[in-house]
Amino acid sequence: MLVMSEAERRTLSEIESRLMVEEPALATALVAGKARHPVLSHALVAVFAGLGVLLLTLGSFGPALASLGFGALLLLMKGYSWR
Repeated sequence: MLVMSEAERRTLSEIESRLMVEEPALATALVAGKARHPVLSHALVAVFAGLGVLLLTLGSFGPALASLGFGALLLLMKGYSWR
């Protein structure tokens, strides 16, 4: 658990309010925790998954597993869980 002092809380609140005034789109994206345009990350996952399946069918197991693993890592970084 993160414990902040009262001075740190005030400083953080000031930084957040300045960010909301100066860059409202960035502040909203940071609060939401999601990318505004997730198309690129979805495309990357699809490309690596497709490449992994293609390499598996061609019999190249090492690179196929690496490609599928990287696609899975991208999904995990986006916030998806296996549950």
